[in-house]
Amino acid sequence: MLCYILYMKDMGEVLEKELIDNLLNKSEEAFLMAIEIYNKPTINYRLEGFTFFICNAWELLLKAKILNDGNSIYFFDKPDRTISLSNCIKNIFTNDKDPVRKNLEIMLGLRNTATHFIIKEMDSVYLPFMQANVLNYSQKLFTFFNRDITEKINSSFLTLVINSEEMSEEDILSKYGKNIFNKYNKMKIDAQTIIQNNQNEKLAIRIDLNLKIVKNREDAQILFGIANDGEENVRIIKELKDTNLTHCYNQKRVREIVSSNLKRKGINIKISQYDLKIICDKFDLKSNEKYFYKHTLTNSWGCSQHLVDFVTELILKKNLPQEQRNSKYTNVYLLLFKNPALILHK
Repeated sequence: MLCYILYMKDMGEVLEKELIDNLLNKSEEAFLMAIEIYNKPTINYRLEGFTFFICNAWELLLKAKILNDGNSIYFFDKPDRTISLSNCIKNIFTNDKDPVRKNLEIMLGLRNTATHFIIKEMDSVYLPFMQANVLNYSQKLFTFFNRDITEKINSSFLTLVINSEEMSEEDILSKYGKNIFNKYNKMKIDAQTIIQNNQNEKLAIRIDLNLKIVKNREDAQILFGIANDGEENVRIIKELKDTNLTHCYNQKRVREIVSSNLKRKGINIKISQYDLKIICDKFDLKSNEKYFYKHTLTNSWGCSQHLVDFVTELILKKNLPQEQRNSKYTNVYLLLFKNPALILHK
């Protein structure tokens, strides 16, 4: 009898693990669908499709997390029904001020709104929240289950593509009429207020447009020229690239991602603020816009994925011995450079 009970217990654990794996596989598939739909400019259903699939991806991920924590995903009074995304969010992110939770609740609200009201001009309004949501999902998937979504999609594709053709408010009013314009304008003002009052990249990634003339054509993100027979002196002939998307990390986030990247390679060390400073000083990275960009409106530095990759590869190439791979308190700069003091004072 005891053997039978133990057998049934083991079978139950196996079935639950299979269910969790199935939820995670479907979650990743929904996430990839959201990215693919939004980054296809020919699809008019981009915003609606993205919100539907990204919310589905989060719901499946959080349900897998709840099950993995030993809890039920079914309603107590309705055991044939699983809990909603809203319930999952509150279950996992218990702090209602958590920026990840607030971002998810905004995306859930947008998904619900999309079922009865959405216009394509709202893409630019909610892009800061959507971009933050994509990065949050990638991080939580790895934190919860040690799964790396970049094994299925290149990290560069995690940047959402925005359509630079933006209509003026007068054009939107003329196109849709007063009632729809008023709804759109209210949602736009509400979104902008949230972004201005909550400068946290896990809630929203601010989008600032900073123009700078460069001599090298290859360094340009916008091309313009003088047309002698044109009606206008300057016109945009290439799609904009937003530096707040290409340089979307702060330095703390860079250190977190680098540490996560190293952990996947069997190196369990923590990158400190001092470590990153010495690396940047050594290679003069802060003067290179490939790695850093100064956002003038917020007077803050943004860091790119290139910086994450550079620091990760620098440490991996060092080929650290086993005894130096498992200390969260290792001074990484001492492992990389012989005289770090000379770097800071050169």
